[in-house]
Amino acid sequence: MLQAYHTKNGTGISIFGNYGELNLLYDIIHHIANSLDQKEGSQEAQFQLLMNFAYEVRKATSGQRLKEQFTFDGDDVQHTLYGFQLVWTDILILISALRHNAGYTSTDKLQQAILYQLEYITELALFEYDPVGANDIKDLIARGINVSSQYAFNIYQALHIKYVTEKAGKSRFRKIPELIDTHFSEWRQEHKNLVASFQRLAKEQNCAIADLEFSDFPEIVW
Repeated sequence: MLQAYHTKNGTGISIFGNYGELNLLYDIIHHIANSLDQKEGSQEAQFQLLMNFAYEVRKATSGQRLKEQFTFDGDDVQHTLYGFQLVWTDILILISALRHNAGYTSTDKLQQAILYQLEYITELALFEYDPVGANDIKDLIARGINVSSQYAFNIYQALHIKYVTEKAGKSRFRKIPELIDTHFSEWRQEHKNLVASFQRLAKEQNCAIADLEFSDFPEIVW
């Protein structure tokens, strides 16, 4: 079974598994991503989200991210597990993209089990870090985030930068529902301002909004 733990400074989540478990997760991400039409704006944005997720899982599978020794209750044998880290806002958005699109493509019982397991361990990690904040954040797991927007990938990056640059701690953690709402809710003025900035930058750079790239990602203090 996949394992998940909050990071030292509460910035995000560390997810671990053996080669087989991570490979199953990688396969379901690709399975869902490949069902999307990359020529359609909102589906292209979600494809980009899922490819980012798949990239981290692949790196973990090949031992290029985290590597830890685990001993489980009732088992004296040490197990080597491989893992990766994502900030809280990222994992919530990526799970939403998986679950949203799993409803539009054929998935078998094993694939559904992997999705439920990912959601389950994420919720556990949230509560292990801060039960008070987690009680509000848990409702964002697999729902409540408008990942079907054509701007979803751009917003995901902007929110990542916003979250990481704020002071680490439980105060930042408890702001996650409000941060996600202001960035993803089409009715919020903050969202409208963000979209306007994407449109302006795309015009200045003479490119599609989907092709915009952020270059000012801050260093993450996990």
